This record gives sequence, C-alpha cells and structure tokens, in this order.
Amino acid sequence: MQQRNSDLTSRFGRRTFLAAAGGSAAGLAGLAGCLGDDNNDNTPIAEVEPMSERVDSGALSWDDLGDLEGEISIYSGRTPDQISAVFDALEDEYDGLTVSVDYDDNDVQVNQILEEETHPADLMYSQDPGALNALHDDGVLQQLPDDVIDAVPGSYQHSDGYWTGVTGRTRSIQYNSDRLDETDFDDWDELPTDIMEYATDERFEGIISTRPNSGTFRGFVQAMVERKGEEETREWVRQMADDQDAQLFEGGSDQANDINRGGDDDPIIGLGNSYYAARILNEDSDAPIRTTFTENDAGCLFSVAGVGVLDQVGDSELVAEFVRHLLAEEGQELMMDDNGEYPVVEDIEYVGPLPDLDEINPPEFDLSGFDMDLQEAGDLIEEEGMFA
Repeated sequence: MQQRNSDLTSRFGRRTFLAAAGGSAAGLAGLAGCLGDDNNDNTPIAEVEPMSERVDSGALSWDDLGDLEGEISIYSGRTPDQISAVFDALEDEYDGLTVSVDYDDNDVQVNQILEEETHPADLMYSQDPGALNALHDDGVLQQLPDDVIDAVPGSYQHSDGYWTGVTGRTRSIQYNSDRLDETDFDDWDELPTDIMEYATDERFEGIISTRPNSGTFRGFVQAMVERKGEEETREWVRQMADDQDAQLFEGGSDQANDINRGGDDDPIIGLGNSYYAARILNEDSDAPIRTTFTENDAGCLFSVAGVGVLDQVGDSELVAEFVRHLLAEEGQELMMDDNGEYPVVEDIEYVGPLPDLDEINPPEFDLSGFDMDLQEAGDLIEEEGMFA
C-alpha cells in the first residue's frame, strides 16, 4: 500500500504540521506543493477491489474489512464534534493509520478545492449534498466502488455514484413537552402532520421557531417548491415570517437548546433537523425536548451527510477501504451515539432516542438536484421577509 508520508510530515507529524499551517485549507494547499504529483495514486478507486469483504454484503464490522495503514487527509465542512469520534476510533483501531482533517465552512472548502491544481486532501466530507454536487459538477470527484454504492439506497447518494451519504437526518418538529399549558393545544397529539398547517394554524403564532440560514432549511424550501409549487411555498414562508412571527435562529444547536430550556422568551416549538434534539436526549433521556414528524412532505425531508473522493488521492486502496469503514457497523453506530444521526445502511439498526426511520414517512427526493448555495430557495426566503 502506498503511503503519503513526506519528510515534512514524518518529521513533525501531520497534525503538528497542519496546526503550524493554521489548520487551514491554505495550509493544506501549501502542503500539496511540497508533496507534488509523485505522491498521487492514479488508480481510480472504482477499480480497486475490496481488501476483504464488500460492504454491500450486509452489516459488516471493522473486523470484516481490510486493515487501514497510511495517511489520509480530509477536507470537512462538518464540525469536529459531529465526526471526530469516528476518526479517533479508527486511529485507535489501526496503529498505522493517521487521519488529518481540515475543518472549515462548506463553501470555503469547496472553493479551495476548485482553486487547487493538485489536491492535498483525499476526501471531502460534507453535511450538505449540494456541496458534493458542486464538486461533481466541476469534475473533481471520482466514482466510488460498486459495493460502496450498492450498500446505500439510491436516494441517499449521487445518481451516478460520485458521492455517498454516510449518515442521515430528517427535518422534524421539535417541542418542549412540559409547556403544553402555555399553548392552545389540548394534547401534543394535535400537532399537524401536514407542514403547510404550521404556517396557517393560529395556535402556532408567537411560539414557533426555525433556522432560515441553514442549508437544510433551504433544501427543505426547494423540496417544497418541487412538491407544492413556487407560489404556495412563497405563501408558506411569508405566513411563517409575518403571521406566525416565527423566532429565527442562526444555529440548530442554539434553537434546540432554547426549546429544551423552556424559558419565558424561548420558543415552545421549532422546525429543525432531528439530530439536534437527539443529541440532547442522548445526554439526558428525561430532557423535555421531544420530536414529531409530518407525513410524506418537505417537513420530514431526509437528507444526508456524505463523502466524495477527490480525483487525486494518495492511496486509492486506503481511501476506498476508509469509506467502507465509515459504512460499517462501528462507523454508523458512532455517528448515532455521538451526533444523533440515522444510519444509511439498511441492515444496520437505528438505536437512539428518536423514532426509527420505518416509523417516519419521509418523501422520496433526489438529493443530486441540490446545488451548493440553493440560491433560488435562498432568494425566495429573503424575498418573503424571513431573515435570521
């Protein structure tokens, strides 16, 4: 197996070198110049056979897969608290493995990759399918191995196999179960299963919240446009902003924490990603935050965080096997435990505080249609007066 060690990284250690470079994409780009093309493996990973088992053969353990040895570098649009646990666990599992991760915003990472002549990173890991689609559209991703693609349902990956979802989350309705008396509802079971009613039912006025600056909210709006049409979606956004006076957040964690806290100025109900509530409940199963879901509409859209492999990698066999480890049982379970997300491999059972996906009814939706900025959805949100 080819390794990407250079004199620089061997002497100082990869993490130390990245820290000295500011831990930035620019630092990784500088490293690319040091490494040069000689460190690239030109073998397409789609042509690399699995080192051991194929991941489409069922729920596999890391013990069923090949050993990981060498250095692998990742650009991440996800934050360390969302994914570092699985990288740390892999380094603990394999003495000869080093995982170097550059964390930054999605747009920073994507723009950096598109500006690079050579890529110092092997993978892009993003919580936003649109960011991965942007890389594919610019021709810097390569197709994944067949067994990786076959292990994940088609709606959770790129339509031509250029990226795959690793974990997933649904849009959800979050609420504070202790605050029913402060609402006009007699029972939480009265919460609608139609997302459109959250904008029209007067009982939500002044107690509901959302986060309009997030990529998943823009994805939700794009999905609503495709299912309901632009005019009906515009009316929904306008009603949420003006009629319901929705409280707007810039961060999903802040929104969920405020709902859970239950202060006088905190929202009682929120539209947000399921995993923010799951993370709170993983820490404290008695926390008052609860979730419910709409039925087969954009309000329960399932989206994924996923990986795409860049067209220049240091070791094709290592990168392909690394992706297989993310889809194996331990990788999926670490994401469930740490970040409250859903597995994307069908044979791996969800274990967490939220309903199983089989109990929810998310719509079928092609995530390959998302662009990075979801600009049309963003414009619609702003034009109808919803500003975070």
